[in-house]
Amino acid sequence: MQCPFCGAEMEKGFIYGRRDIGLLWLPQGEKLPPVLTEHAVDKRHGLLLGKRPFPELTKLEYHVCRKCSAGVSRF
Repeated sequence: MQCPFCGAEMEKGFIYGRRDIGLLWLPQGEKLPPVLTEHAVDKRHGLLLGKRPFPELTKLEYHVCRKCSAGVSRF
């Protein structure tokens, strides 16, 4: 998928909502680590999107552009 803002290729992944760490994004194929820490998310090439508590079991397909930091949700 092309980024609608800068034209770069976007990376497919998923946004997860968690009470313990907030919102995070992991690339497709990466699994949630057993213990969620910033280091564990970084190791999986993920992104922390916010540290506010979020309802459990939230999982949405989401594409990110690492060039301009844009994101596109695919419902």
